[in-house]
Amino acid sequence: MIADSKLVDVVIPSPNHSGKRIYPLSRISVHCVVGQTSAESLGYLFAEPGIEASSNYGVGFDGKIGQYLPESYRSWCTSSYDNDNRAITIEVASDTFDPYRVNDAAYKALIKLLVDICRRNGKKKLLWFGDKTKTLNYKPKSDELVMTVHRWFATKACPGDYLYSLHGTIAAEVTKQLGGAAVSTSTAKVTKTADLKFNYLAMKGYVNVPSQVKMLQRLLRDIQYKGKDGKELTINSKFDADTDYAVRAFQKKNGLTADGIVGPATWKLLTGAK
Repeated sequence: MIADSKLVDVVIPSPNHSGKRIYPLSRISVHCVVGQTSAESLGYLFAEPGIEASSNYGVGFDGKIGQYLPESYRSWCTSSYDNDNRAITIEVASDTFDPYRVNDAAYKALIKLLVDICRRNGKKKLLWFGDKTKTLNYKPKSDELVMTVHRWFATKACPGDYLYSLHGTIAAEVTKQLGGAAVSTSTAKVTKTADLKFNYLAMKGYVNVPSQVKMLQRLLRDIQYKGKDGKELTINSKFDADTDYAVRAFQKKNGLTADGIVGPATWKLLTGAK
């Protein structure tokens, strides 16, 4: 797979898709990852067939951009067959708690990516109406893309109140950089939520199967936890002595019981670790 954008730092193809979209590109859907993860780690997650989820792009906590599906492909991202067939979807690293804030590096990279997507696809305006009915009934002109959100199609907080509240600002800034006239008629209010439904496979329950051990090892290595010998963890899908050592070190540093048992509390902190 060849990256569509020159801004892409890493390409990790995902098998989780429905092939080419059946409708013309007319929407952009921005998500929050619910974890300060890297573009690489997110790509490795979407590379697992069992996750049954994907996105076209991902923006890591450090601003690096990953691409997992071609822009012309329908990702499995917004819980909507119709929306996924019309939208380019982008996951953005975020905090694991409300309002799911994204850091400056990720936010700036997101803006650059959106401008690039619009420009390459001949779009001069990115629109945000802040209203589901109005948005879904709107027929974008050939030089427009409209923004949609996951929470409109499922009982989820995505993209989190932080990014959701910034959608008008994002649309205006992208349109400004494209040389168009900013349009945003949002009247939506930002609401608080206690929803902490994680997008990670591991959050559904760690069962020590090879695919989850592999993800565990990648996450630990990504945040610089090493094995007993001080060397980088080997990604071998086996919960070996080095993996156990790294897990205990992570737990100890984060105030958890250092028992090497990867339970919900460990996963929650691990996927939110910086």
